[in-house]
Amino acid sequence: MKFHASVLAFTLLCPLFPVGASHGEEATNRANWAIAIHGGAGSSPAQLDEASSEKRSQGLQNALQKGRDLLAGGGTAVDTVEAVIRLMEDDPIFNAGRGAVLTEDGRAELDASIMDGKTLGCGAVAGVTKVANPISLARRVMTNTKHVLLAGPGADQFAAGQQVPLVDPDYFITKRVVHDAATIVSSTHDSADIHYGTVGCVVLDSHGNLAAGTSTGGTAKKLPGRVGDSPIVGAGTYAANGLCAVSGTGVGEEYIRNSVAYDVAAQMRYAGKSLESSITEIMLERLSPGTGGLIAVSQQGDIVMQHNTPGMSCGAADSTGRFDTHLVLENGGAPADAISESPEAEIEALIEQQAADWNDGDIDAFMNVYWKSEQLTFSSGGEISRGFDATLARYKKRYPTSVEMGKLTFSELEFLPLDTSAMQVLGVWNLKRDLPIGGRFTLIFRHFPDGWKIVHDHTSKSPDEPKP
Repeated sequence: MKFHASVLAFTLLCPLFPVGASHGEEATNRANWAIAIHGGAGSSPAQLDEASSEKRSQGLQNALQKGRDLLAGGGTAVDTVEAVIRLMEDDPIFNAGRGAVLTEDGRAELDASIMDGKTLGCGAVAGVTKVANPISLARRVMTNTKHVLLAGPGADQFAAGQQVPLVDPDYFITKRVVHDAATIVSSTHDSADIHYGTVGCVVLDSHGNLAAGTSTGGTAKKLPGRVGDSPIVGAGTYAANGLCAVSGTGVGEEYIRNSVAYDVAAQMRYAGKSLESSITEIMLERLSPGTGGLIAVSQQGDIVMQHNTPGMSCGAADSTGRFDTHLVLENGGAPADAISESPEAEIEALIEQQAADWNDGDIDAFMNVYWKSEQLTFSSGGEISRGFDATLARYKKRYPTSVEMGKLTFSELEFLPLDTSAMQVLGVWNLKRDLPIGGRFTLIFRHFPDGWKIVHDHTSKSPDEPKP
């Protein structure tokens, strides 16, 4: 499902800089520095009240202006990433640092990572409980140790010996966090429906170096000890000179499973793809709808921000004068020609193609819409077949010739979304032949990287028809 959100989008223009030209500028007009930030992907900004929308927009503008000023003054990519994320960690409107959400046992466990594209140096911390700015501790892991990731009590112990601000754990229990926790407990919606999130920053500096960083409080009501993608280099954060800098936000487990941040760079390096096409493939094809978002900047200063959730707080600026922040991007930030039809239209087209394949006498082609798995289930006439091969064999046995197959039509389709990646379809089927038959069907479609597939098919015959 692709979200075509037209709700509330904030674009804040800095009066000191005119808006820059489009991304398709000639190389002579390319930015010599660029920055993008995010404050989390999640529900539609329409779910925010006016005060929260204003605070979130102001927080984005403050962070972006900080980064712009540093880069315009010749600041380095790593310094800028740390400074910008520190500012967002200090802002309780974001789920990082001061505004971190709480675990099931009511405390904040914070994660962060940073990566220097020039050296591939990186540092990360996970599950820290006393550090006001986890991004700064992550940088010290990168610069002051031979390690990449420190977690839990060991990370807190390391922090005590570093020049980073330490706080009492109660510092993280803000009014916003308490309010959000109460909302989650009383709501029928999952915690992911609340619009706050991980923060991140990606930078190309005027020296030609890239850097990226990400910081988060994780997911609300998470199990103590849970670690998501934000401190995992290659999943939530990645930067490499000559390629790109990337930061993610969303369902961390999915970013880890798909090595999302590194995969953007890998597509550019090994497949020769552009930054935009790499991210578009991941957001629209690889990750299920509703998973999250990405921000990235290339070595050439191109900025890409995309999300497959209803909203994502984000912003971008560069040396050409661009300065804009948003709570949602049109088409989720994807190119207009990459946005596919609605799930209902896609599935209806698949069902129509099934009918055409059947009427051509091609059962193998008809079966292409089914999930090629032993977990596929098909039930009809009181019998259940399990697995793709068994279902195909059953169809071929029941309809061995074009005469028995007849001409198939589907009608009265009804679509019932089960979640963002599953659809129940109800309808009527009819076979026109010497002995016409028909009935009703219930299909369960699930969205996979290669498209929608039938994972369950229950077909019944009209009660007045003879049993096949």
